[in-house]
Amino acid sequence: MRGLRAIDVKVLRDVARLRAQMGAIALVIACGVGIYLAMGATMRSLDRARADYYAEHRFGHVFASLVRAPEHVAHRLQGLPGVQSVATRVVAGVTLDVPGLPEAASGRLVSLPDRGRPAVNDVRLRRGRWPEPGRAAEVVAGEAFMEAHDFPLGQRFGAVVNGRRVELEIVGVGLSPEYTYSVGPGMLFPDDRRFGVFWMRREGLGAAFDLDGAFNDVSLRLARGALLPEVLREVDRVLEPYGGRGAIARADQLSAFFIANELRQLRSFAFFVPLLFLVVAAFLLHIVLGRLVAGQRGDIAALKAFGYSDGEVGLHYAKLIGVVVIVGWLAGVLLGAWLGAAMTDLYADYYRFPQLRFRLGLRAPLEGLGVTLASAGLGAFAAIRRTVLLPPAEAMRPEAPPVYRATLLERSGLARRLPTAARIVFRELERRPLRAAMSVVGVCMALGLTVAMAFTMDSVRHVLNVQFGLEQREDVHLTLSEPRATGVLSELRQLPGVLHVEPERGVAVELVAGRRRKKGSITGVPAEPRLMALLDADLRDVEVPPDGLVLSRKLAELLAVGPGDALTVRVLEGRRTSGEVRVARVVETFVGTAAYMRLDALARLLGEPVTLGGARLLVDDARLAELHAAVKRTPMVAGVTARDDMLSNVRTLLDQNLGTMTAISLGFALVMALGVLYNTARITLSERARELATLRVLGFRRREVGAILVGELALLVLVAIPLGLLLGRGLALLLVRSPGYDTEQFRLPLVISSSTYATAVLAVLAAGVVSAWSAWRRLDAFDIVEVLKTRD
Repeated sequence: MRGLRAIDVKVLRDVARLRAQMGAIALVIACGVGIYLAMGATMRSLDRARADYYAEHRFGHVFASLVRAPEHVAHRLQGLPGVQSVATRVVAGVTLDVPGLPEAASGRLVSLPDRGRPAVNDVRLRRGRWPEPGRAAEVVAGEAFMEAHDFPLGQRFGAVVNGRRVELEIVGVGLSPEYTYSVGPGMLFPDDRRFGVFWMRREGLGAAFDLDGAFNDVSLRLARGALLPEVLREVDRVLEPYGGRGAIARADQLSAFFIANELRQLRSFAFFVPLLFLVVAAFLLHIVLGRLVAGQRGDIAALKAFGYSDGEVGLHYAKLIGVVVIVGWLAGVLLGAWLGAAMTDLYADYYRFPQLRFRLGLRAPLEGLGVTLASAGLGAFAAIRRTVLLPPAEAMRPEAPPVYRATLLERSGLARRLPTAARIVFRELERRPLRAAMSVVGVCMALGLTVAMAFTMDSVRHVLNVQFGLEQREDVHLTLSEPRATGVLSELRQLPGVLHVEPERGVAVELVAGRRRKKGSITGVPAEPRLMALLDADLRDVEVPPDGLVLSRKLAELLAVGPGDALTVRVLEGRRTSGEVRVARVVETFVGTAAYMRLDALARLLGEPVTLGGARLLVDDARLAELHAAVKRTPMVAGVTARDDMLSNVRTLLDQNLGTMTAISLGFALVMALGVLYNTARITLSERARELATLRVLGFRRREVGAILVGELALLVLVAIPLGLLLGRGLALLLVRSPGYDTEQFRLPLVISSSTYATAVLAVLAAGVVSAWSAWRRLDAFDIVEVLKTRD
């Protein structure tokens, strides 16, 4: 240590002497910095990959589907103000017969230009080649589908294309920004085994669906400064005569929406969670440094007597804080880099980007260092200020003992009924209420954070139970290639194993309430459905009224309407009728913004006989495989979803991804609790060492003295547990009401299971046990004679 000033050597010695306490604080800092860097850098990596992908592959700004329009209509769209480029396409849903997959799968065929590349929503070829002109059976398959089945190039599979079975051949593997998050019809999450996207030449796909020289889907890119609402209105006006179903902006496109929503959630967590850790770290630094100053009054007096100025003494303690912050920050940077890379890998399984690399950069770690230094400085400011202002003459004297008087427990007479150790514990807590309160707050924050970060799993499981157990009661859902008369029900009943069939019909509409408008669909359901249910907030079945609309809560909020209010319904297909319909009821749904009507009432609104676009089937489990085999050969079926398969896929994804994140969050919360309780135990032991040693001299056994120390810690934990659980519930409530958790596509209810509460409590209790054990060991190592020495 040659070359160092004496006061700097003292910094190193203090760090060595307090290494356990400082290490616990550094660990809390590391968790806060690590989460901040991991979530922030993952968010920026996703955002950068998204922006590059969208720009390089010319992702559209406006999307519209329609029934059929001649190709010359594209010139009218190109001439609209603000439109930069237009790409017309043929897009169709098909049923797939995939080798090695017993059940029927769903697919989406998207046309490629016969020459050149798409002007909008370009496809990136990852392997293989493009389909050759004139070979209608050649397709480029989505990368996710290929990886899920481990198919080689040249693989063939069957598909029902507009009522005809054809054999398609995979000649290439591709990606498109339009399907970065690829979800099939009726699915909540990606299921790459049972849904795939395929691109084939326009000539062959157009001929298959009688769309030669015509299109049924269009995407537009806009020039900088274009007025999006105006473009949407003009696109609807142009496409209305051709069965346009309503143009949507990029923000409402399914894949783009999910990615944007994920980024919003990451942004919220990247601010909220690290803040809690840094607040706890500041609190611990305040307590530890305050105790250090109180115990070094003589050292401070000696430093000032040897000529060190107030500023140098204050800087000495600031350096001590700086060492802790730097160590915690460096560990946090390493933790953030590791965790961020792991999170990015998880997102790569959901979102298909050509390049998604985790990049930490330099700016984020420096920002983390600045925020950490600021929080640590605020926490230690009072103690450092007290050090600087302490006069040398006063510092030479021992700190004045606190004024002792009868406590509330003693005045009430209850003290006589308690053991001696319990009376000592209660007396100490009442005489130092601020220190006890701060310890309780620290434990509360750790417990609350655990609940807030773990409840998501409970909420999602509740949504799945409601969605697949109470609302969707069918075994298989079929989507027909086009609306058909009710006579087709008899054909569906003849499918193998079918026990019951219920029709449904989805119609694209625009709902208007005053100045509020919302494009979506109305689902027509039977008068007394058995295989689907509408539920109120208490999960009780709601009857579908003969007339009127049943709206989901989220849709009612968006339109600012309730039961009894009138809506204008503008149908966006068929005869494009419109009419005024009253809201009959509002129901609770967690997925989408749904609206429902009776099938006969919907038919009256459309001005046509009752038709169906899909059906829900109740199937004999023993014959489910036969049903899937038959569906693969049924021309009128364009899509099929098996409830059990979808539920199994979702649960697997949750266990692999959300379960992993929950475990990591639990570990971080445990570190926070350990940091708080460990420092509380060590500070208590340090402050009461002389008192505890005196008790040993007076004849108290080691177990009795240890009970005083552990009892105080246990009492603080017991007080903190109910408060922490309440805090966790409050934080969870804030999250479910935040924009990231309450969206049009997906909403989470506030559901916290008893197991989540128990896990959080056990984590805090485990931290308490470790802290108590450490304090007990140090108590065993006490040199009673040395502890009892004091200056007169």
